Amino acid sequence: MIVSFVQTKGGTGKSTLALNTAFSRRIQKQFQSIALVELDPQGSLKNWWIQREEEGRNTEKVSFHHISSTQKAVFQSGITAIAEHNELIIMDIPGESTGKLHTRFACASSDLVIIPMRTSTNDELAFADNLYPIIREITNIAPEKRKTFHVLPSFTHPQSNNKKIFEYFSDILPSHLECMGVVYPHRSVYENFNRDGMNLMEYAFSVEQNKRNAVQASRAVMDIEEISKNIIDLLERNNGSPKKKKKTR
Repeated sequence: MIVSFVQTKGGTGKSTLALNTAFSRRIQKQFQSIALVELDPQGSLKNWWIQREEEGRNTEKVSFHHISSTQKAVFQSGITAIAEHNELIIMDIPGESTGKLHTRFACASSDLVIIPMRTSTNDELAFADNLYPIIREITNIAPEKRKTFHVLPSFTHPQSNNKKIFEYFSDILPSHLECMGVVYPHRSVYENFNRDGMNLMEYAFSVEQNKRNAVQASRAVMDIEEISKNIIDLLERNNGSPKKKKKTR
């Protein structure tokens, strides 16, 4: 199965969401092998992973793959090879103002496409001008793909009324495009958790003696766990219950 975090504009939290859902307890419990794949030529996740290896941190069930090519055949064959050895692929797709090759590939090949999006006019216009035409093109050819695309309300205020946020997206989104049943709140911890190659849970453990930071980190961990639960629920709804591979002796 393939889950992609897609948005044609940068700075929407795709990389943070991708790496932390890959290491979330819920995803780790559900899948025996997880590939975290970065298609961004800039390699921000690649640099984070290098730091992680240098610090000797446990990769658990997660393997990392960076495919920097802009040639469709190259990254398509790379994903095919990775899929042979992993139950779940989580892809971080770069923001693309032109061409949008990676975006088109992710939208066409993924079992679930998560679109982080703020309640802002800028995000609304960017979606309408850049991403939705790709979604519409794909779903016109394959109507069954409509269930693949879900908006994740991002950078919401932690004390916002989620019902009103969902109503906002219900008003602006095309009728066949769904909003996830969770939000991705704005928290300062998301901006500094990944020093020295840490994921969010490791950061939370590292600051447990600092009450204020520990509270913020634990709330962020709960955010990611709720998002991960929603991802699993959507995969099960769309594709049936993900089957776990039998362990070989």
